Amino acid sequence: MFRSRAVSLCMLFVLGACVDHAPSWADFVANDMTAGTGASSDGGAAETTGHASTTDEPSSAGDEPEDTTDATSTGEAGSMASDAELVPPRILAVDVPAKVHLAGPVPVTVTTEGASLVRATLDGAELEPFTDQGGGMWTAAVPCFGAIDNGAHVLEVTATLGPLSHVWPPVMFEVAAPAPGDLAWARLGPSGSTSRRVVATPEGDAIEVGSVVIDGAPRPSIRKRRGEDGAEVWAEGTIVLDSREGAVDAVALTPGGQIWVAMNVRQADSKWRPRIVLLDAEGHEMGVEMPTEAGATVRGIASDDAGGCIAVGFGASGYGDTDIKVWRMTAEGVAVVSAKGWDHVPNGDEIKQHKFDDLAFDVVIKDGVAWVAGASKGKHDDWWVETRGILVLLDLETGARLGPLAVQEATGSWRQGMYLGAAAHPDGVAVVGYGATGDGTSQRIEIAIYDASGALIWWSPEAAADVAYGTGVAVSAHGGVIAVGVVTDGETLRGVVLGRKGLTYEHKFSSGLDPSAVYGAAVDPWDQVFAVGELTSGGVRYARAAFVRQ
Repeated sequence: MFRSRAVSLCMLFVLGACVDHAPSWADFVANDMTAGTGASSDGGAAETTGHASTTDEPSSAGDEPEDTTDATSTGEAGSMASDAELVPPRILAVDVPAKVHLAGPVPVTVTTEGASLVRATLDGAELEPFTDQGGGMWTAAVPCFGAIDNGAHVLEVTATLGPLSHVWPPVMFEVAAPAPGDLAWARLGPSGSTSRRVVATPEGDAIEVGSVVIDGAPRPSIRKRRGEDGAEVWAEGTIVLDSREGAVDAVALTPGGQIWVAMNVRQADSKWRPRIVLLDAEGHEMGVEMPTEAGATVRGIASDDAGGCIAVGFGASGYGDTDIKVWRMTAEGVAVVSAKGWDHVPNGDEIKQHKFDDLAFDVVIKDGVAWVAGASKGKHDDWWVETRGILVLLDLETGARLGPLAVQEATGSWRQGMYLGAAAHPDGVAVVGYGATGDGTSQRIEIAIYDASGALIWWSPEAAADVAYGTGVAVSAHGGVIAVGVVTDGETLRGVVLGRKGLTYEHKFSSGLDPSAVYGAAVDPWDQVFAVGELTSGGVRYARAAFVRQ
């Protein structure tokens, strides 16, 4: 139960209400910050019912304990004494909710006498030791991961003192959580706003980044939402991070709770420049910023175990093509590499150097290696110029290439695509993007998992549509894959949240004629999904954040 069209599709700049949903490749390179789903005029903790508690009234010496319970647990508690000098510990009561309705931490309290340690198993799986609260009270909170845990479960508790132990009869309880894909809550941002990415905090809240319109232009912004109901947490509400036009396109949390943001802003000379900045847990700048120059675009960022970051994007190589760009800063604020270029050179053939246009949209750190998801346009099969999704392994400290390059495979007429989002998976790295037919007449969301050798080990193509592309991906504690993106529903663009690989649900971000898009996803500590993007209503665009059960 509780287990640990084509080549030219523009994803983050969706032209929602427009007829042409396939900007040219140059749209990526030009870094047009203007589009969206339409025109713009400008966690909850586990809910429980009752308690399944067992109590053991103190008995006279030599008598067996007389157990009573309102759960299905029955039987006599047992003791084993192996040392005459020690008094065996006793469990007097085990208190656990009789029924759990929502994902989150499930409280368990054990009352004991003479115990030095309390442990438990849940459905046979060992849990972390209980916390001693004093006075014989021990507490623990075990995670419920929602509907995947629906059904009856068994908790077995043991108290020990040295070599002596007391084993309590099994306690039964039930999980009855909402169905996967159910919407828990949704919140709109200010008019003219959009949200690009989201991360979940260890406490189950969400950090949401994107832009908000001020004086007719988008400005980079950030906000924090409470997991329970989506209410904004910070006193300032939405915080504007730069007075210049632009947007925050990526966000990452450090182990210490600080926030790395990667934004693109328009300078006074109208040139775009990346800004990579460290914020405190309240969304304020800490004086740590990666030195950058105009001429490149940043699209993804990840934090390492020490609190440093690596960011990726793309920019001109100086040789007529576009290269992936990498920025790296340590936890001590030391800039290591800035806009370091990576160029796809198949098989190391120097004749093919600078023959491919390469873009990066996301990065994830796994096993000390940076995995970069993006796209490469060129003659992948030595014949036609096509765009394929790529997954590049780079040295975290230097940006040097490691291992083989994974290139999205052509399948039949589906010969083009991109990878636009990435997330660590127990089997490797999960990516999401789109596939397109060679003539650009049809698209589909494609989700894949690659291992460290670059081998494709799992692949899920979704239904074809005129417009369909995945923008972000998250992975559950059970290895399930949650992909988000945009598809055409009739003549309306619709944001979607898809549960795959052991998860089977689809949540639509909007209904009726209002177009929408989902750009980013994250799972909270209990596997519930934060999805962010935008919704256009009455011709006005609004950022939208949603909390989806699974």
